[in-house]
Amino acid sequence: MDKYFTITLICSFGYVLSYGCNNMHRNYTEWETLFIGKCLAYKSDYGTISFCKRNIDCHDLWLKFIRGVEFQSKCNFNQSSYDDFLRASEHAVPGNKFMFWSGVYSLVMRYSNKGRRYFTIADTLTGYLLDNMVWCGNATESDGIEKDLETCPGFHTSSQCSQTAATVFWSAASQNFARHAEGNIHVMINASRTPAFRPDSYFTTKELPNINATKVKKATILMVHYLSDPILETCFSDSIIDLRAKFQAKGIFAECVDTPRDVDLLMCADDPEQSGCQHLLSTSTGVKLTCMTSHYYVLVLICIIVMLN
Repeated sequence: MDKYFTITLICSFGYVLSYGCNNMHRNYTEWETLFIGKCLAYKSDYGTISFCKRNIDCHDLWLKFIRGVEFQSKCNFNQSSYDDFLRASEHAVPGNKFMFWSGVYSLVMRYSNKGRRYFTIADTLTGYLLDNMVWCGNATESDGIEKDLETCPGFHTSSQCSQTAATVFWSAASQNFARHAEGNIHVMINASRTPAFRPDSYFTTKELPNINATKVKKATILMVHYLSDPILETCFSDSIIDLRAKFQAKGIFAECVDTPRDVDLLMCADDPEQSGCQHLLSTSTGVKLTCMTSHYYVLVLICIIVMLN
């Protein structure tokens, strides 16, 4: 492994852990190390054949990103500032692998399995680099970057602060992701919310209008819920009927699946003590879990995880 690659990854993951512990201060050097480290990690962890055919220069990506952020207003961010970065970080996603979602971030990321099963926007290089990050510019800093991240508005918008660094980026990235969707796509929706298909979500406002019917022929809606949460909507709820109608108006056939079994099994594999998991696992294996030894129970879970992956 390249020495620079090793050192950068170690440093960047150190910053990730620090950031995850609510370290809301980051200087320019830390930002650069973190960004390039994530880029190198993506190459190692997500590198598909189509992605590896491109010669992605992580340092060049950093420069294109940061030049779009430097000295920008926190509340009136220029919408074209990310154009160079978005073009440079773009790469092909395998057909039939596009996964859209609303209200189920942690579950859809577990389900997509780093692009091995599907690609969410956060499984592309563009999204991966900024996923769970907080950032903004500062016109009064010598390098144009805000060091105190608590002062960055993020997704907290208002009539006086509608164009933040985060909202502008994710709006542009979401539209771009949707335009490139092809084949059979999937949409994971939180069935514990009402309405499940929300009129103000990024999927509704940014992605759905940009899905191209000449490239996408079928959409499968997955109505999922965290096992500890109630089911408030199904495929027959008004909001989902409306979503299917919007797909069909575009010329895209839409089907819907309530409580997909593989998603539930995945959640049970993560936490087998959740309500309903013993019944679900026993019906999947044909063995009553109450009669199983702890070792056999663990073996069943391992087998399910392997099958899902």
